Amino acid sequence: MSLANDYFLLYHGITFEQNLDVEPIDTNITNDIFSIYALILSTTRKNCDKFLPLTSFKTYCQQLNVKTPSNISELNHLQHNIVENIKETKSKEFIDTLHESFDYLKKAEIVNNDDYQKLVSLFDHKELDINSEDIILEDSNEKKSKSSFKELKPILENIIDEIKSLTKNETTLSELIQTKDYLNNQKFSIGITGVMNAGKSTMLNALMGREILGSAVVPETANLTVVKHNTREKAKVFYWNTQEWGKIETAALELESMREYVNETIETFGDELSTYIKKESRYDEVEINDLSLYTSAEASNKKCNLVKYVELGSNLDFLSDGIEIVDTPGLDDPVIQREEITKEYISQCDMMLHLMNVSQSATLKDVEFIIDALLYQNISKLLVVITRADTVSKEQLDEVISYTKSSIEKQLKAQNKDSQLDYILKTIKFIPISGKMALLHRTGREQEALDAGFTLEDTGILEIENYLNETLFGSSSQKGEIIIQSAKTQLLKTLDKKNLSLNYELKLLSKSKEELEVELKEFEKKKIVNKRIFDAMNEDIIYYKNDAKNYIESLETFLESELVDLQTVIKQRVISDVRYSFEKTKKRPENSRIKVIVETAIKDGIIDVIRDYRYKFIVKSQSIGEQCEQKYQDFGFVMGHKNDNFDARGFFQDDFKSGFLTSNNEILISQITGAVSKSKATKLNELDREIENFIKGQFEGIEQNIKTKANKVSNHLVETFFETLNAPLNRVKQKLQDEENILQKQIESFEDNDKNRANLSIDIHKKIKNLDQISTNIKGLK
Repeated sequence: MSLANDYFLLYHGITFEQNLDVEPIDTNITNDIFSIYALILSTTRKNCDKFLPLTSFKTYCQQLNVKTPSNISELNHLQHNIVENIKETKSKEFIDTLHESFDYLKKAEIVNNDDYQKLVSLFDHKELDINSEDIILEDSNEKKSKSSFKELKPILENIIDEIKSLTKNETTLSELIQTKDYLNNQKFSIGITGVMNAGKSTMLNALMGREILGSAVVPETANLTVVKHNTREKAKVFYWNTQEWGKIETAALELESMREYVNETIETFGDELSTYIKKESRYDEVEINDLSLYTSAEASNKKCNLVKYVELGSNLDFLSDGIEIVDTPGLDDPVIQREEITKEYISQCDMMLHLMNVSQSATLKDVEFIIDALLYQNISKLLVVITRADTVSKEQLDEVISYTKSSIEKQLKAQNKDSQLDYILKTIKFIPISGKMALLHRTGREQEALDAGFTLEDTGILEIENYLNETLFGSSSQKGEIIIQSAKTQLLKTLDKKNLSLNYELKLLSKSKEELEVELKEFEKKKIVNKRIFDAMNEDIIYYKNDAKNYIESLETFLESELVDLQTVIKQRVISDVRYSFEKTKKRPENSRIKVIVETAIKDGIIDVIRDYRYKFIVKSQSIGEQCEQKYQDFGFVMGHKNDNFDARGFFQDDFKSGFLTSNNEILISQITGAVSKSKATKLNELDREIENFIKGQFEGIEQNIKTKANKVSNHLVETFFETLNAPLNRVKQKLQDEENILQKQIESFEDNDKNRANLSIDIHKKIKNLDQISTNIKGLK
């Protein structure tokens, strides 16, 4: 807030804006001029009618080379110019003169004690110096480099604590607590993937500085494990439910590897199976040291066959910043339902670490998974960790990385997606690591590693930690920036609301009891009018919300239709390729080619369907947003991002991007490749019907999965959207409620306030100044 705004708010109890052309003050600045300034600045609406006609007052105005004001409005404009002039020409000598003049006016009883205190407070030496320092601070902030999430988070937390110390308002305190909780409850997820024996557990143990996973506790982990920070170190083991187990048994009818797994499980558990497989997923809470009995593929009880996933609570420092680690089963796990669960978790991860054993190089599973993660699973950062680097030379490591890149290129060409090669290679970073040596260093056995020729730096673990830290929390972290910006926005809104209340309170302190009672009567009238408006707005929002919900139901029909068309496309692509192969080579196409055709057709097709779904959803939301803005602009319905108009594309830009491609298509691929391998050139019509039946049967689950997820995402977005639409209405309601409370309180405590009005005003003004400075500091954070 500027000095002029401060002056009018504290001294006159008004918010003032210049709207008249007033002559500038054109005179040499002297001590005498500052004495004249003091007299004019001390004039108020209560005494201006007495002062303005005086010859002496006109003489003072002539000395400033300005026209003498004829009314309060012209006087306020002159006062505004004087305050601006003081700000530009201030010096200790002139400010001393100003204060001496205020003293004289008080002794002469031209200014009462309350007004004197306000004037002295406004033009205090320290206050004026602080203003100039603030300008320097803002300039220095402009040159400041971008800070990281870890640097900005504690600064914002300190700011929240500072604001809390300045208010007792319950609404403000509640908002501050919510903002702090938002900062502290954010999660940063790291997905760990790789084939079995890639060294995931060893690297994770080294990363966390303790053998919490791996050979010491959970040998040959066969399940997905979510590791979270928890001071209570326990594990929850979740089992398959009846629906999930039913799908597993159905898959076993088609896939040999699944059949072995199901038969082994049934033989092991027999009638006891029903005590674990329940309608709702059962879970057991177990000690971490007993976890291997549930998750180890080597455990004789084979409970790992029943386990869907594990939640592991650990009090490790590495996890204390909100990091969650999703340690996945091997990509070559025969249980395809585990792959679906893995993809569900991976699609929500902030980054992914994919581990490859240096001795195995990049397997086809590795390459397919990397491509799938970057093109279909919404992964924006992928670190490929080459494990057991201590077993090969640097030249051999370079060869492994080169081979991986060429394998990715080859597979992209097979999928007709070689144009994506540059994007994928730019998104991947390769780091070699010796997990065993790193683990020795991190678990008090560093001498063994040093004897083997490996310092901690040589192991590669520090490079991985630096990469993770920069990606998740560094200045370039997209998620970190979104969190900080959201917290800043919420804090600024809270400060703005608090400042509006304090401004209103300050204005009321300048009014007489009669004026306050008149204001209350006007307020009651306004409240009745506003209630009618608010009721109408509420009805509109309910109508729009129901309209949006109904539209989501109609979009489900659109999804059904589009997915039926996709089934036809998949079948036609397979039949076309088989026909072409028979015509050109007199042979059936290779199974690997059919697999690529089916996989890419399903994934690309679903992406196209969701893209069209998203477009229709956004068009509807755009229409609702624009209608609300046009009808209720006066109440703050400006929801735009980069312009003044609402932009639904910006509002929903990060949604509908992940989680739709988690279904495993192995059964369908197995069915189609089996049919193609027996096909004949003369019986393609039979193949056509056979493939159509296979696709239709498998698509029931895919369609239901997509419809459920689309509906869930859409309804969540509608709720979020209408919370945003309701926010301006709620702000206006809250503002009016706060103002009514303040007004009634001022009337009730008028007699007490009257005795100490100046000090109360100065205290409130100081709070406003403090909050303004805090707002400036928040805006300067970057």
